[in-house]
Amino acid sequence: MAKTSRDARKHIKALSDIFMGMTEIGEDVIDELIKQYSERKYLRQSIRRLIDKGFLKQKEKKWIVTKEGRRFFLKKFPEEDGKTIKNSTRRRWDGKWRLVSFDVPGGYSAKRDQIRSFLKEFDFLPLQKSVWVSPNSSDDEFWKLLVKNNLDRYCKIMIVDILEGDEELRRRFRLTKTS
Repeated sequence: MAKTSRDARKHIKALSDIFMGMTEIGEDVIDELIKQYSERKYLRQSIRRLIDKGFLKQKEKKWIVTKEGRRFFLKKFPEEDGKTIKNSTRRRWDGKWRLVSFDVPGGYSAKRDQIRSFLKEFDFLPLQKSVWVSPNSSDDEFWKLLVKNNLDRYCKIMIVDILEGDEELRRRFRLTKTS
């Protein structure tokens, strides 16, 4: 990896650490962050790129992370141990697992990659290559995204009460038994 891409990743990580804890940040906090770097123009360039991609926006001397930005930061920098799923919008678990299976014909690897990307965005974990699971009830939002991107014909969504051997999944999603 080139030095500039390593630096860009370092800058994005620093910004992620700041923005993931808050919904909006004062301009002075960002100015202080910029002062900590010797190559300030590159950090400013990283901020401009985040704005151009719609991940950040500036409004009245405040910086705001967008919904897309929050997803980007979570995807780019998952929890440090890599074994547990962090979901800032998790509601109380209803005891049901959401399973998504997909079957994309050969020659459509971009569509397959897109489905996997959406599954990761919605905190799904792979059970097998084309079967993913999550305890989160974001069914409507997820399905609308699949339909919007013409991927729904490749997917089946199931909601199940019992998933044999789900102890490891409960631990990774930080779930406790309901009853």
